[in-house]
Amino acid sequence: MTYLTMEAFHRGITPPAQKTLDRYGITQDEWLALLLNQGWVCPICEVGNVKPSGKKTVWNTDHEHVPKWESMPPEERKKYVRGVLCHHCNHRKVGNHRDADLVQRIADYLKSYEARKGEQ
Repeated sequence: MTYLTMEAFHRGITPPAQKTLDRYGITQDEWLALLLNQGWVCPICEVGNVKPSGKKTVWNTDHEHVPKWESMPPEERKKYVRGVLCHHCNHRKVGNHRDADLVQRIADYLKSYEARKGEQ
């Protein structure tokens, strides 16, 4: 058992099944390293393995949706893995086809509003 596997076990995190890992072309340690590098939390909502509701977080392997991804060999798919997100953020916030520039413009727009609101 590797250090990452032991750390995940202590945190109550269950890595995905081997079939899922194979789908993304990554190993269990690579998946756990993604989560470790995120501080063991979802980088969007910053929730760890247990949600505020007390329910266990369902983790999703987030990847860029590119043409013909399904037909790529696993080692090619691996290049498009972005990280590990909680189920809610993966499906409700990041979505399937978000453009980073668009998301930045949305963030800038909301920050501009918040700044103006704070000046009132």
